[in-house]
Amino acid sequence: MRATIETEALGARAGISRGVYMRIVDCSHFYDDAMPVMDGIAKPSFVDLATVETDGYAMSRYSLTNHCGTHVDAPAHQVAGGDTLDEISLDRFVTDAVVLDMRAHEPGPVRACEIEGQLSLVRRNDIALFSSGNDANWGSDAYWHGWCYPDAEASQTLIDRGVSGVGFDGPSADPVESTTYELHLVWLSAGRIILENLAALDELPERCRIVVAPLKVRHANGGPARVFALVDD
Repeated sequence: MRATIETEALGARAGISRGVYMRIVDCSHFYDDAMPVMDGIAKPSFVDLATVETDGYAMSRYSLTNHCGTHVDAPAHQVAGGDTLDEISLDRFVTDAVVLDMRAHEPGPVRACEIEGQLSLVRRNDIALFSSGNDANWGSDAYWHGWCYPDAEASQTLIDRGVSGVGFDGPSADPVESTTYELHLVWLSAGRIILENLAALDELPERCRIVVAPLKVRHANGGPARVFALVDD
């Protein structure tokens, strides 16, 4: 999903010239009863409690695990005493993104030597997005093995360059068969965030602005998020 807005509507505080256009790219999947979830996670439920036709108003009840669909992991997800979402400053959720194009790479781990040529694009406080084209497999069995993620050395290389977090168009920072989640721990123990189940990364340029908007829940170890990118056109 995408939209185009004239940046004048954002106000002069943005420091953007009048008449410049910005494309908004939705990097999130829909939530619904039929959405795919990893093995071991309960299926979500979205139930209408009232309808306009019957009750004069509409109201619904949502029941879901906080680590399904497009979502963000906070360090507290796997690190005792780690930051929760409400403890992370907003400038880490509204920041720049660097897109590492892995569409020509076979699914699976990416080595440090394989991202060397793109490290010059990486800046401090970026969210590094690994674009594999795997969102096209959303809802199919291929989705669970169709994305690229940095191995431990590549992850540490990006952390050492000061990135704020990492994101994937796949379900995890680790392969779905993992029982140790060592790659999660590399990122989360360094205080970084992880974005999982992203979409439309192949529509993004090498660099853009990104907005990650999880619910404001106290002590959240992670949660669903609307994620979108702001692309200058």
